Amino acid sequence: MNYHELPPAPSLRHLVRCYWFLTGQADDGQPGDPALPDGSPELIINLADPFLAVGTGVAPVAQPGTMLVGQITGPFVVRPTGRIDLVAIRLEAHAGYLFTDDLAAITDRWIGPSELDPDLVGPLPDRLRAANGPEARAAVLDGHLAGMLPRARIPDPKVALAVRAIRDAHGAITLNRLTRDLGTTTRTLQRLFARQVGLSPKLLARIVRFHRVFSAWRTDPRSLAQVAAECGYFDQSHLVHDFRAFAGAAPAAFLASQPEFTAFFTSGGYSASGGTAEP
Repeated sequence: MNYHELPPAPSLRHLVRCYWFLTGQADDGQPGDPALPDGSPELIINLADPFLAVGTGVAPVAQPGTMLVGQITGPFVVRPTGRIDLVAIRLEAHAGYLFTDDLAAITDRWIGPSELDPDLVGPLPDRLRAANGPEARAAVLDGHLAGMLPRARIPDPKVALAVRAIRDAHGAITLNRLTRDLGTTTRTLQRLFARQVGLSPKLLARIVRFHRVFSAWRTDPRSLAQVAAECGYFDQSHLVHDFRAFAGAAPAAFLASQPEFTAFFTSGGYSASGGTAEP
């Protein structure tokens, strides 16, 4: 599989973390790999064969060609079935609100075309099919998002500021600090986050901190105790607890040998500070 990330236009970077593109061919008998929580809903357009969501003890479910995937709070296993050609918008934590007015309702699930406003998605899949290559497709996504913003619902500024503060602190920020800095109450911020993010501020901070573990480990593989300290955990057991919750596995073995699909999405890639990744 080939994975590529590109940044959005500068005017969209407060809402879009990156665009990503995945192409290739499924291996016969591939069991499926987990996607992990990263604090971002995603609009995904599948231009090839369907992916299956694989749950424990239930039959695999085919995902729709166009879907808004809400926040996920644990490992979410998916499996390709043939030719792979995915285009996705990795939204900022609060930017799923552009497409649906209740993110809590789609946490750990997705909605397909029948539940998405056609005025906000429209001919996007056809335009992407007609574009050749990630750069051309990124330009299509830039144009589409810029065109839909004037008629889309806009997240509350307090939510946007809180999300930015959580990202800037790599999750190492308290709810009391957030509410004090924003001049709001805990209850108000939690209510806004439930609807516009799909997670509580505290859970988003935990997920952001968890995701930092991958870059810390990749930069300098070493003892988990050192990684835990760098990422703001109380101790190694605290890191292990969160890692099991979000990845469904102990950290040492998982970090040492990540599944290919999973590794694409924990590779660091593009961030607002610059850079692209093409593993």
